[in-house]
Amino acid sequence: MPGPEAAGAIPPPPTTSPAAPADNVIDLTRALARNTSKDAPMAAPEPPPRDPLLERLAIEAESLFLTRNRTLSDPATADAYRIALDLALLLLDGALAKGHIGDDGYRRLHNTLAAAQHAPDCL
Repeated sequence: MPGPEAAGAIPPPPTTSPAAPADNVIDLTRALARNTSKDAPMAAPEPPPRDPLLERLAIEAESLFLTRNRTLSDPATADAYRIALDLALLLLDGALAKGHIGDDGYRRLHNTLAAAQHAPDCL
């Protein structure tokens, strides 16, 4: 049974700006390209084929949201959930750039978080 790592291609590690030292600047080009429109909610990529692990994550996430009187079946809440995961991916890019995690850990965490963006589609 495929896990979150099978959800898509492994992204390349982020690059740093050639104008600044790697330890001071994180190139946000890739992150900013995820959503250039501030007016429209960001559309999630096509969900992967049915994945029982992703469905379990969706149920757990929905349970957590319900404790706060929210539901991932609400488009605005699902969009906010995906925005929070985009932020987590950005933080992960920073951790890699700072050397806090290695390439393998980055790929595993990135693929897990990227797959988790599809949890609302399972509900």
